[in-house]
Amino acid sequence: MALLQILTIAVLFIIVILSVVIGSRAQQKERELTERRFKQMQLTNRADRIEQHIKGLAPINTDNIVSDVFYDFYLDCLRELLDYTDDAEKIEARIAAAEREREHEPNPIEPEPSELSFQEKSKYKERLTKAAKMLLYMRRKGRISHTHYKLCYDYLRWLNVWIQLNRQLVQAAKNFHTGDMRVAQTLYGVVHSHLKSNNLDRPEKKELEQFVHKRIQEIIAPQIMALQNSEHPEEALADLLISMDGMSDAELLEEAEAPKTNATPTKGARH
Repeated sequence: MALLQILTIAVLFIIVILSVVIGSRAQQKERELTERRFKQMQLTNRADRIEQHIKGLAPINTDNIVSDVFYDFYLDCLRELLDYTDDAEKIEARIAAAEREREHEPNPIEPEPSELSFQEKSKYKERLTKAAKMLLYMRRKGRISHTHYKLCYDYLRWLNVWIQLNRQLVQAAKNFHTGDMRVAQTLYGVVHSHLKSNNLDRPEKKELEQFVHKRIQEIIAPQIMALQNSEHPEEALADLLISMDGMSDAELLEEAEAPKTNATPTKGARH
C-alpha cells in the first residue's frame, strides 16, 4: 500500500514537472512568435516609409545623392526582413525591383518646367521636410557621415529653391515665346537675382544660371543692336535702362498672368 502511494506521488510529480516544462516551452515559443511578428511589422513599416520617400522625390529628382542613401537603408531593411517574414518570395521581389529602379538615371534639369499647382508645391515641400528629418535620423544613427549629410541637405535645399522658382520660370518662358520680351526679361532677372543671392553650390543651380543668363542675352541683343544703330544713342540707352529696371515681383506676375485681350501695344509703351 505504501509503495502504491509512493508511485502515485512520483507519477503526479512527473506530470507536474512535464506540465511546467511544456508550459514554459509553449510560453517561450509564443513569446518568440510575438517578438518575431513585432520585428516583422517594425521592419515592414520602416521599409514602406523609406520607399515613400524615394517615390515622393522621384518626379523632381535631378541627383541620386539622397536617393542612394535612402535606397541603401531601404534595401538593408528588406534584407533584414527576410529573416522575419512569412513570404520571403514577396520580399525578394521588392529587393529586385528596388535594385533595378536604383539604376535609373535622375531627371535632367528642365529650365522651362511644367507649372506646379499650389497643392503640388505644398506636397513637394512637405516631402522635402520629411526627407530632411529622415536624413537627420540616419545621421544620428551613424548611417551617414556629417559631410555626406551636409551634401544631401544642400541638395534638398536646392530642390526647395527649384520649387520656389517654378512660377517665375514658367511665366518667363511663356512671355518669351509669345514675344512679350519686357516681362520675360524682368522675370528672368528676378530668377537670376534670386540665384545669385543664394549661397548654394550645386551644379543644377549653375546650369540654371547659365540658361537664364543666355536667355537674357537673347532678349537684350536686339536692343543693343538698335542702340548701336540709333541716331540718338542717349535716348535709346535711356529706354534700355528703363526696360531693364523692371517692376516689383507682384506687379510683374499680375501683368504676366493678365489675359491679353489686345495684342496691340498700348500707346506710349516702350519696347
